[in-house]
Parts: sequence; C-alpha cells; structure tokens
Amino acid sequence: MIKRLLLLPIHLLWKIENKFLRFLFVGGINTAFGYLLFLFLIWIGLHYVVALLISQIFGVLFNYKTTGYIVFQNKSNNLLIKFFLVYAFIYLINVLELYFLNQSPLYDVLLSNHYLSFIHNMPIDTSKLGNVIGQAIVILPNAVLTFFLNKIFVFKTNKIQEEVLDAIDIFIEEEEKEHQNS
Repeated sequence: MIKRLLLLPIHLLWKIENKFLRFLFVGGINTAFGYLLFLFLIWIGLHYVVALLISQIFGVLFNYKTTGYIVFQNKSNNLLIKFFLVYAFIYLINVLELYFLNQSPLYDVLLSNHYLSFIHNMPIDTSKLGNVIGQAIVILPNAVLTFFLNKIFVFKTNKIQEEVLDAIDIFIEEEEKEHQNS
C-alpha cells in the first residue's frame, strides 16, 4: 500500500505522453535541487566554477534516476556514463556562459535597477551576485539542450523499445483499473 502511494506521482507523470513535458516537470525538481545547492556553495564563498562543478556532480546523480525513470522509463544504470558525458558537456557550456556573462555589463545594469535593490541586503557576497543571476538566466536554455541530448544520445529508443514501453503502460493501467474495481 505504501509503495503504491509513493509510486502514484510517477504513474501520474507517466500519463503525460509528451516526454518533453514530463522532462520539464521533473527538470523543475532537478533544477531546484541543483540551483539551491549552487546558491549555497556561492553563499559559503566558493568560486562559481567550483560551486557549479559540485552542484553538477550531485545534480547529475539525482537527475539520472529521476530523468531516466520518470521521463524515459528506464531504470538501467548502464547509461550512467553517457548521462555524465551529456552533463559534462552541459557543464562546459554553462561555465562558458557564466564567463561571458561576467564579462558583459549585464550584471551591473541589472543590479543597479532600483527594483532589485533588496538584493544588496541579502547575506551573500555582492561580488558573486552576478553568477547567481547568470545561472538563473541560462537554466531554461540549458534544460532544453539537456533534454534533446539525453533523448538523442542517452535514452534513445528504437521502434521495438517504444512498443514494449507502450505495452508496459497498458499493463500498468489495466492493473490499476483491476485494483480499483476490487
């Protein structure tokens, strides 16, 4: 009974046929995890490259299970290396994005806006605020890129695999209906 309750959100997500929509939902949870870890590491004084590396490593481990199982319905640990390679590539892209954003005047413009003046009162090194803002700017484009790289490179499926997954979905639905009727 407890296992069924714990699996209910996953089964509800599987009812969303569009994998990209599932990815966005799960990605929101994964992104919150990684971004909050990144914020914490910046807050304690780590350089953005180190903070990003640590949050990426822990984020990848968390994301692998949630993305693989919920989005692509794959529990295999055999794909972990490919998954890490995708995230290593995303990490490099992310570091370059933050580097170029640091070189631009964007942060100064944003931080000088009077609507954002409350930020200067937060308990964070103000010299690192730009990295926090920059990471918030690049999260969504990086999430889209990550989805497509995972779909194409890591969790690619062929026609037979799709038919097997469809049969499993039908089986799960029939089991749920049978259990509800009893």
